[in-house]
Amino acid sequence: MDLRRALRVVGAWWPLVIASVIISAGVAYAVANAQPKAFEARTALIVGQSLSGVNPDYTQLLVSQRLSTTYATIADTKPILEKAIARVGAPETAADLAQRVTAVAAPDSALVTITVRDTDASRAAAIANGIADELIAASPALQGRGKELGAAVEQELAAVQAQITKTQTEADAIANRTGRTPADDARLETLQARLVTLRSTYASLLSFSSTSAANLLTVVEPATAPVDAVSPRPALTALLAAIVGLFLAVAIAFLADFLDDSVKTESEVQDVVGVPTLGTIERMRGGKRRELYRLAMAVYPRSSAAEAYRTLRTNVEFTSIDRPLRSLLVTSALASEGKTVTTANLAAAFAQKGTRVLLVDADLRRPGAHEIFGLPNVHGLTTLLRSDAAGIHAVARHTEVENLDVLTTGPLPPNPAELLGSQRMRALLADLISAYDLVILDSAPIQVVVDAAVLSPLVDGVILVVDSSRSRRGSLRQARETFARANAIVLGAVINGVKAGGSSDYYESARTPAAVPGRDDRAVTGPVPDSRSD
Repeated sequence: MDLRRALRVVGAWWPLVIASVIISAGVAYAVANAQPKAFEARTALIVGQSLSGVNPDYTQLLVSQRLSTTYATIADTKPILEKAIARVGAPETAADLAQRVTAVAAPDSALVTITVRDTDASRAAAIANGIADELIAASPALQGRGKELGAAVEQELAAVQAQITKTQTEADAIANRTGRTPADDARLETLQARLVTLRSTYASLLSFSSTSAANLLTVVEPATAPVDAVSPRPALTALLAAIVGLFLAVAIAFLADFLDDSVKTESEVQDVVGVPTLGTIERMRGGKRRELYRLAMAVYPRSSAAEAYRTLRTNVEFTSIDRPLRSLLVTSALASEGKTVTTANLAAAFAQKGTRVLLVDADLRRPGAHEIFGLPNVHGLTTLLRSDAAGIHAVARHTEVENLDVLTTGPLPPNPAELLGSQRMRALLADLISAYDLVILDSAPIQVVVDAAVLSPLVDGVILVVDSSRSRRGSLRQARETFARANAIVLGAVINGVKAGGSSDYYESARTPAAVPGRDDRAVTGPVPDSRSD
C-alpha cells in the first residue's frame, strides 16, 4: 500500500479517527484528573568514605560498591520499614509501605537512592529520611560489630593518640638537650622504641575504627517535601491516550479496508477485471422521484452527471477507431449496480450527437428502460421474436430525445435464456443493426443469469458497469471469466456511484431541469434520485 492509498483510507475514515482521538483524550483526562495526587521524596546515601578520604583505597571502594547493593536490598525489608514507621508515626503497615518504597544502588557507584511515594508530600519526605536513619543505625551490625565495640575502639584510639603525643614530646626534649648523659641516651632509646610500639597499636586500632570503615553510611542528600505531584498528569495522560486512540482508529480503518473487497478506483478495476475504465459517474442523490429524473442527459443536460456520460461516449468511440461500433451490450456483475440508468444515458448521449440509436431492453427478467422513458411495455422485443408480422419501427417507440428509439421487452417469457440465444434473436439483432446506426442492449446481470453471456458474442463490444460501493472483487472476477469463456469483447468498465469529490453544478442545474417536450411533468423540479438502479 503506497502513501496515497494510505491517506485515502485514513481520509475515508476521518470521522472515526477524530472521534477516537477526542473521546480517548477526554476520558483519559477525566479519569486522571479524578485520581488522588501522589508525591515522591528521595534521599541519597553514600557507603564508605570515598568522598572524605584524601587517598581512597581501591579495595575499600570495591567493598563499598558491593555493600551499596546490600543496603538497597534491605532498605525495604520489614524490620527497617517497621522502625521507620515507628520513627515517623505513619498509620500504616510495613507491607503497605513496601509497595511505595524503591531503593536503588547506582551501578559502579557507592550511592543508594531511596524513593518514597505518598499522597502527602511531607509524610513522603519524613518516611524517606526515617528509612535512611534506620539504615545508618543498622549499618555496624552488618559487619558483626555492636555499637559498644565501636565506642570502645574509639576510646582506645584516643588513649593511644594521647600516649603517642606525650612520648613524642618527652623524646624531643631529651634529643634537644645539650650535654646529654649516658642515662639520657638510654632513656631516648627507650622512648623511641615505645613510639614504634604505640604507632603500630594505633594503626591496628584504626583499621577497626568506624570512621574509616568501608561500610559506613552517610546521608548525602536528605529528602525534602516535593512541591509538584508526580501523578496523575492529566495533560500527559490525555496526550498518550489520544495517540493510542489515533493508532487504534487508523488500525481499524486499515483492517476495514483490508476486509472490504469492494472496487472503488480505476486502478482496482484494472487489476480485477483487466479492462480500462471508460468513465466514472458520480452518485446522484435526491428524493424519490419518477424514473424520468434518472435520465440526466435529457432532464439535466448541464449537470456534471451529463458531462460524465458525454465523456463515457467519447471514450467508447475511441475504443473502435478502426471499426465503428454498431452494437453494444451493457451489463453488470450483480443487480442494482446502475446498468439500466447507464444504458439509457449513454444511448441519449450518442443520440444527442446525431447518431440514430436504438436502446433494446434485453433484460427479460426485470426490465426497467420503459420506466425511465415513461413508455408502455405491451409490445417489444419478445413481440418481434415471436412473430414476423410485427415490424421493427412499429414496435420500437420514439422518445423525447431526438434520434433515440427504445425497444422495450414486451411480455416477459418463461425461458429468457433460450429466447435470447436462439437463431431468431441473431437474425433480429442483424435487422436492428441495419436499421439504426447504433444498437445498445441492456441485459440482465451476468452473475445472476446467463442472458448476458449468451448475448455478449453477438455484439461488437461489452461495457461492464461497476458500482463503487456494491461491486465485489469476487463477482467481478467471475464476470471476467464468464466473458472470456464466451469470447466476448469487453471494451471497458464504467464506475458508477462514485462519491462526489467537490461542489458540482449538478444540483444547481437540478433546480432548473431542461424541458422535455410532450410530457405533462416537464415543469417538475428536484434533484435526481440515486443513479444505482436497474
